[in-house]
Amino acid sequence: MVLGIAMSSKQKPWLLAVLTTSLLIGCAQQPGTVISQPEREPEVREEVAGEQPEYTAEQLLQRASRQQGRQQQELLVAAANAALTEANPRLALAIVQELSSFKEPWLQARLPAIELEARRQLQQYPLALQKIEQSRPAELAATARLDFSQSAARLFQQLQQPAKAAYWWLQWDEQAALQRAEDDSWQQLWQQLIQLDNSELEQLRHNAGARTLAWLQLNNTIRQQLGRPDAMQGALQQWQRNYPQMPLLDELPATIIALTELTPFEPQRIAVLLPIHGQLRPHAQAIQNGILAAAVNQPETELFFIDSLQQPEVIQQELQALNIEFVIGPLQRSQVDAIRQHGDWPWPTLFLNQSGLPAEPDRDQYFFSLSLEDEASQLAALFQRRDYRRPVVIHAQNTSSERLAQHFSREWRAYGHQAPELYGFAGRDELEPMIARLLELEASRQRVRQISQLIPGEVESEPHSRRDIDAVYLIADPTQTRLLKPFLDVSVSSTAPSLPVYASSRSHSIQADRTDHRDLAGLTFTEMPWMLTVQQSQRLRVEFDQLFPEQDESLQRLFAMGYDALQLIPKLRQQQQLPALRHQGLTGELSLTPERNIRRQLDWARYSQTALQRIREP
Repeated sequence: MVLGIAMSSKQKPWLLAVLTTSLLIGCAQQPGTVISQPEREPEVREEVAGEQPEYTAEQLLQRASRQQGRQQQELLVAAANAALTEANPRLALAIVQELSSFKEPWLQARLPAIELEARRQLQQYPLALQKIEQSRPAELAATARLDFSQSAARLFQQLQQPAKAAYWWLQWDEQAALQRAEDDSWQQLWQQLIQLDNSELEQLRHNAGARTLAWLQLNNTIRQQLGRPDAMQGALQQWQRNYPQMPLLDELPATIIALTELTPFEPQRIAVLLPIHGQLRPHAQAIQNGILAAAVNQPETELFFIDSLQQPEVIQQELQALNIEFVIGPLQRSQVDAIRQHGDWPWPTLFLNQSGLPAEPDRDQYFFSLSLEDEASQLAALFQRRDYRRPVVIHAQNTSSERLAQHFSREWRAYGHQAPELYGFAGRDELEPMIARLLELEASRQRVRQISQLIPGEVESEPHSRRDIDAVYLIADPTQTRLLKPFLDVSVSSTAPSLPVYASSRSHSIQADRTDHRDLAGLTFTEMPWMLTVQQSQRLRVEFDQLFPEQDESLQRLFAMGYDALQLIPKLRQQQQLPALRHQGLTGELSLTPERNIRRQLDWARYSQTALQRIREP
């Protein structure tokens, strides 16, 4: 929209007509945040100020058409704020763009907050982020600085970046110390803080103000005392004495108050539902061994293993007869859904698979699986942090690999990128033409042939591979990976930048690691700690290898799953309330999603010429 605003009195009717028309035809309206009215001169404040605007944007534009100079500009600023309140960000943005040509400091101290909120409502995220980078909030007017911080916080919430959202909410709070407790902004601030891990919280301490430090200390206090109501009350009262400038305890968000009364699961009689007979018996046995290994450190816990292949009604009778307090399992998705459809299932349960049914927030039901999709999501997040723009995916042509490739593609698009290129292969004989197509080697060879025809004599050259690829995500089994990785290495031309190659745990095999690593040098992949040679539970791993020296690696992973399942029980309620809480398990760093799925964050490992090394995030 191109909108012309003239400030001469002769053109005021035209100004009114254009702005009013723009208001009436404003499109793509979306709910937005109320932007506070800026400070005004006394005679203007009586007419347009107030927490809720007394006039609509249209009425303010009409009033502006009858004024000149600063009074007209003040009214136009008020009209832009009103347009945002009315979910008409296009009109607000049009007013801002015209007013930006006036360089008066008081005016330029108000416009950035309005523009940021308008672009947020319009979902113009790149332009909104650019406005944040270019602006200096300290130079804004007081109310505009408050609005700018709030809009930035909501923007990063929409972008699912809780660390940055928390930073801007804390900036808002430092400026809004006198805001009423019923303002939901404190709730929004807290919801972002509880998603942050320790390193992210530590970064917020840098150059932090007094109120920010108080919020961070409150977060730390609750994390330390969560699940101990009596100790929690004393700790919160001490926090209130240390930070008297902060809200009173009964003024804090309701979610904080609820945490003070939280009690963990502490069952002593636990039933484990597994397919003890039949085709999945080895899988059940591996999980059972993991649970028993974890129970060594819980001598007061009684475990009862029940065959999950029975009808839910029969299982229910057994659970009642045994006075069970908590259930682990079953393993098969069909059985998970059958139990969830059973109306009378009072036991808190940690299912060992995902469910095809919607989550039921009122039931204590949790879901733990070794989902490979977690790994694809973790890799997409890494690529985003490394500012990659054009990764490609190479996958074997089978159901599970194609499912992972599609999941990665969805995750990557969710970050605002174009879908990655996907290349599939069915067998070894397809590798060379597939990689040549991926790297566009044939096009380079064709150019070489054309040049050779034009220049007499022999032309020395090598095909040049494309340079626009940031990284390769390889979804293949260990044998396929050992074929593909060296093929990629030799196909990238010596003049092109090195091409990082990543993989999932599907590409890793402890058995294969006993052979030469050189073909895999440089390959980075995700893996559960239990399957890496260097991991925290070294003593347990040594004992395991002595008892099961030749166990299939898929069953080794299920052992780790069983171990973690029992360890998770006393932490589930806490993780449900504080998503940032992590359990360092054998299968990864475990947290809980709002849908009560256990999410795994796996370790990173990389092959060198001579060894496999566990590394920090690449």
